[in-house]
Amino acid sequence: MSRSTSSNPRYSASQITTAVTTTVGMTLTLLMMGLLIVMAYLGSKWEKQLRQEARVQVFFQRELDVDVLQSARESLRTDPAVEAVTYLDAATASRALEQELGESFVDFLGYIPLADVMDIQMKPAWSTTEELTLAVNRMQQIPGVENVVWQKALLQQIEATLDRLFWPLLGLAIVFMLAAIALINNTIRLTIYARRFIIKTMQLVGAHPQSIRTPFIQQGVVYGVISGSLAFAAINALLFAVQWNNASISAFFTPIILLILWGILLALGATLGSISTAVAVNRFLRKRLDTLH
Repeated sequence: MSRSTSSNPRYSASQITTAVTTTVGMTLTLLMMGLLIVMAYLGSKWEKQLRQEARVQVFFQRELDVDVLQSARESLRTDPAVEAVTYLDAATASRALEQELGESFVDFLGYIPLADVMDIQMKPAWSTTEELTLAVNRMQQIPGVENVVWQKALLQQIEATLDRLFWPLLGLAIVFMLAAIALINNTIRLTIYARRFIIKTMQLVGAHPQSIRTPFIQQGVVYGVISGSLAFAAINALLFAVQWNNASISAFFTPIILLILWGILLALGATLGSISTAVAVNRFLRKRLDTLH
């Protein structure tokens, strides 16, 4: 006896076209959302780098007792606001300066006119004008410290620039995010609209609403996961092209960061796909048959 049906499902040309169109639309939308996430991440990293450019230099008193100097250096190194330190003693600095000048000014003066210096890189959390002022005041109270110099004007300029850019960029990001959500919702709604008669037929023959929604929601999740993966691949290609001309950006995007980005795009795609699908299916479940045309 011959079999009239095949174990593999067959998809019509219209179903394939709908699936491809939905996937492409969701991919482009998730790509836009992913680029916003990448730009926000890069912005935070660049802000951290800019703040760390505000270095602090501590000048010690000349002819300071060795024990006092060692205690002052240890206090600075272990300060909770300090990320890293570089120490330059006066004798080494004098020899370097003599080599540049080509003559010995120490023999002429009879003493080393330079002071021991410690160059300090602050932690990002302390690299604000308010926090850095507190840290500098604390450093100035350390015995043996002559003076503490820091680039207050540079830091204030950085903060003023960030304040001017923050709200316009945040507003633009919100607008793009809402537009992306609307595009995904519209794409899913058009996909469900093409199958509205199937939904209503299942409802008329007594199918429970949940059993009608479930396969559509599962399909929306699949579309979202595929679209999220395609969007991630496109972002990776763009990052590779950018890194080709600016290798410093590659340091920001470690494998862990890329995996997190992929996970975010998958979660966004699956969540938005399932929610939009459920809303669209419910809309047609509530409609009367004569209003579907």
